[in-house]
Amino acid sequence: MVAPRALVLVGLLLTAACAGSRLPLAQLPQTELISTERRAYSLPAADRAKLTVLVFFSAGCDCQTAHDVRLRELHRRYRPLGVEFFAVDSEIEAELSRDAAEVARRAYPYPLLLDRGGRLARQLGADYATYTVVLDAGGSVRYCGALDSDQVELHADATFYLRDALDALLAGRTPNVVRDQGLGCALRLW
Repeated sequence: MVAPRALVLVGLLLTAACAGSRLPLAQLPQTELISTERRAYSLPAADRAKLTVLVFFSAGCDCQTAHDVRLRELHRRYRPLGVEFFAVDSEIEAELSRDAAEVARRAYPYPLLLDRGGRLARQLGADYATYTVVLDAGGSVRYCGALDSDQVELHADATFYLRDALDALLAGRTPNVVRDQGLGCALRLW
C-alpha cells in the first residue's frame, strides 16, 4: 500500500513536471477562440470529442515544421476515436490571414485558433512551440508536455509522449508519462 504522503508527492511532481516553473490550470474553464476560417470554437470540444488536443504553434519554428507530418498522422489516427485536434497561435505576430496561409501551406486537417494576448498559453503553461495539452470532455488537463522526444530531426525510435498519453486515456487509464521538455522554439507571447 502506498502512503498518502507519497501519493501527494507524486501528484505534486507530475503537476510541476507539466509546467516547468509555472503551474497550469488543472481545469480549463469554457474558452472560445476564433479559427483562421473565422469560426468560433469552444474549448474543450466536449460537444464533439472525448479528448481535445491543443498544440501550441509558431510559424517560424523549425521544430514545429519538422513535427507537422507527425501531427497530421496523429490527427488521422485519433480523430475517428473521438479526439479533436487544434493548433493554437498565441504569439505576438498571430493574425488570421497569415495563419490561414500557414494552415494551407502545412496541409493541417484541423483548425488553427488565435489566442490573442496569449491568455490560453499562459493559463496552460505553454512556453514553447509544439507544447501539447490534452483535455478531457470536462476540461480537465490530462496530459501536457512534448509531442515526442524529437526536436528538428524525426527518428523512428523516438518516445511518443502524446501518442502514448492518448492511447492510455482512450483506454481509461492515466498516462504513464507527464513530461515537459522545451523541445520547440520559445513562444513570443503578447
